[in-house]
Amino acid sequence: MLARILAGMQYFGEATEKPIAPGRMVNIDTDLPEVELAPGVRSRPLVGENLLASFVRYQPNSVAPMHAHQEEQVFIVLEGELEMTLGGEVRLMKAGDAALIPAWVEHTVRSLSSPAYQIDVFSPPRKALLERLAEL
Repeated sequence: MLARILAGMQYFGEATEKPIAPGRMVNIDTDLPEVELAPGVRSRPLVGENLLASFVRYQPNSVAPMHAHQEEQVFIVLEGELEMTLGGEVRLMKAGDAALIPAWVEHTVRSLSSPAYQIDVFSPPRKALLERLAEL
C-alpha cells in the first residue's frame, strides 16, 4: 500500500525544469480557428509544441477520405456514431470508443445519418493541418 502511495506522489511531482511555454486554456468553439477538412468535416485544432489536439465535428453523411500520414494519432469518439476503416478493418465507433493509428496506417471515417463529434491527438503535430492553419 505504501508503495502505491509513493508511486502516486512521483506521478504528481513538482516541476524540475523551467516550462518551455506557458499553459493555455481555451474555449473550443470560440477561441480556436475552424478548418474545413472535407465537405461536412470541420476541425478546431489546439496546437502544442509536441502534439496537436483536433476537435472534429461531422455533419450527417460526411466522409474523411482514405489517407495515411507520418504522425501517430489517437482518435476518440465523444458524440454520435462514426464508421471507421483502419488498416482494412471496418468498425462502428460510438461515444467512448477510441483507436490508436500508427504512422502510415491507412484509415477513413464517415458519419452516418446523424452528426458526430470526435477528438484526434497527433504527435508530432499533424503537418498538413499546420499548413491549413497557416493559410487562414
